[in-house]
Amino acid sequence: MSQNHQSKLYFQQLRNISPAVKLTLVYLSLSVVWILISDKIAVSIANNSALQLQKIQSIKGLFFVGSLALVLYSLSNKFYRDIKLANQKKEILEQSFSALNAAARNGIVDIDFISKKASVSDKMKFFIPAPPSIPEDFITVFYNLIHPKDSRRIIKEYFTFLNCNSDLWKSEFRILASDKQYYNVISSIYILKNKTTNEPIRLIGELQDITQLRSLQADYFAQQLKHKQKLASSIIKAQENERNRWAEELHDNVSQLLSVVNLYLDSIDLQDEKDKEKLRKAWKIVNEAQQEIRLLSASIKPPVFSEMSLKEAIERLIADITRIKKINLQFKTNNLDETKLNEPQQLLIYRVIQEQLNNIIKYAEASMTEIEISMDQSDVIYVSVTDDGKGFDTKSMKTGVGFRNIQSRLQLYKGRMDIHSVPGNGCKLQVKFHV
Repeated sequence: MSQNHQSKLYFQQLRNISPAVKLTLVYLSLSVVWILISDKIAVSIANNSALQLQKIQSIKGLFFVGSLALVLYSLSNKFYRDIKLANQKKEILEQSFSALNAAARNGIVDIDFISKKASVSDKMKFFIPAPPSIPEDFITVFYNLIHPKDSRRIIKEYFTFLNCNSDLWKSEFRILASDKQYYNVISSIYILKNKTTNEPIRLIGELQDITQLRSLQADYFAQQLKHKQKLASSIIKAQENERNRWAEELHDNVSQLLSVVNLYLDSIDLQDEKDKEKLRKAWKIVNEAQQEIRLLSASIKPPVFSEMSLKEAIERLIADITRIKKINLQFKTNNLDETKLNEPQQLLIYRVIQEQLNNIIKYAEASMTEIEISMDQSDVIYVSVTDDGKGFDTKSMKTGVGFRNIQSRLQLYKGRMDIHSVPGNGCKLQVKFHV
């Protein structure tokens, strides 16, 4: 270590000595010096004159006391001014901290782990009334106030923070305040560490209360969801009205026209066998067209649940399909209480089953389909449609119009749709939503 550096350390140590010790050292030093040299100075001034020496000896004590008093006064006055200035700075800092405390919207804590002292703002006292000054105790108290659903995550984040040698840790969680209510906060903690031992020597933390912000965000998202649900409900209602109109048009116009054509065909009497064969084919085509139109009209026309139950509507749908298509459809219910379902929910179940049956008829080449509707004690509806068709790979499946229709209807009730299928092993559609 260099001599210059040693000198700096020496003067640094001197500056840390208290004023009382400094005055005592000055007094002792001057006294010892005066005792050692005062007699020599007196003899030198007396110039070997005994009378002159006696006079000097009589006043040298007074001179020493006066000179020492003047030196001690000057030093003590300087120390007093330094102490007064330090007190003024301390008062300014305390006033600044108080002003910051009053102006700050966030809770602030400052813990000195060496002096075992902690300073907290009024806002922080609302969350941590008496923060401990020992690091381990502070962490324990802090964690005990965190919401149980957040504590495990916070503990993991904290130890990750300690192991990554970072000085700043920031996280969001819920904390129990002095009013026994949980608040959403964003916590920022800065830890000063000993560079040699890496132990914490000071902690400065901040808690920002964002409860109102999260509440406003939740209200906003709830309103957005409500708006989307209302919009989706309006779209579905418009779709059902349009389906009903097309069903009536098919039944009242196109089907009637085909009936008239059929009457005209019946009235024709042909002698040529070739013409008779053509006529029979025309009758067959017209009859098939009428059946398809009846099925299409029945499928797109929404059932009137004021006139029939959901179970009856599905049984009628199955009857309409099996009258034209050769497929074994089995239907059962389990603990289904239709009185707990409103009309849109009944229509949702009906359309889910109808859409999947359309998919099965078009693509699955199935010979057997099972339909089940059940309800548990929590009023959760479960709908499953299972077929033994050719199946498909769900990973490469592209969502079709039918599945999109089902999903859009389920969004109104925060429902869920799952599809389980393997090529060559059929398909199972499962839907659930809360009544």
